[in-house]
Amino acid sequence: MATNNFQDTLKKYFYSGVGLAANTADVVQKSVNDLVKKGKVSEADGKKIIGEAIKKAEAKRPEIEAKYNETVHKFVKLTNSEIDKLQKKISKLESQLIVRKGGSSASKPSVKASAKPVKKATKKKVAKKVSKPVVAKSPTTPTA
Repeated sequence: MATNNFQDTLKKYFYSGVGLAANTADVVQKSVNDLVKKGKVSEADGKKIIGEAIKKAEAKRPEIEAKYNETVHKFVKLTNSEIDKLQKKISKLESQLIVRKGGSSASKPSVKASAKPVKKATKKKVAKKVSKPVVAKSPTTPTA
């Protein structure tokens, strides 16, 4: 989802740039037409100015598209590597869960063989208290 959202945002910026360029071309053309109407620029010079502006814009287009595509591809690669890391982490955690529960993997999701299982916790052995031996009273001792 994040990838798609980011790509949509980049596309919006790209199209905004295209729209800005188109708007700029319209403004240049209107400005040149106004100069021609006022007689400050000949019609031939006006057409020449507009033609040069369009050529410059078209010359920049491949560069802008290349930068856009490069940015999108870098982001997608980064996302794919992050997804791979997360999938490995999930597999490892699943295998740890299976080991801790002591269940069989038949009913559990598949686990990659490369994941290392966690050792089961072992109980500490505690020494048992030894009771003191009972000393028997000797029969020769007088009782009161």
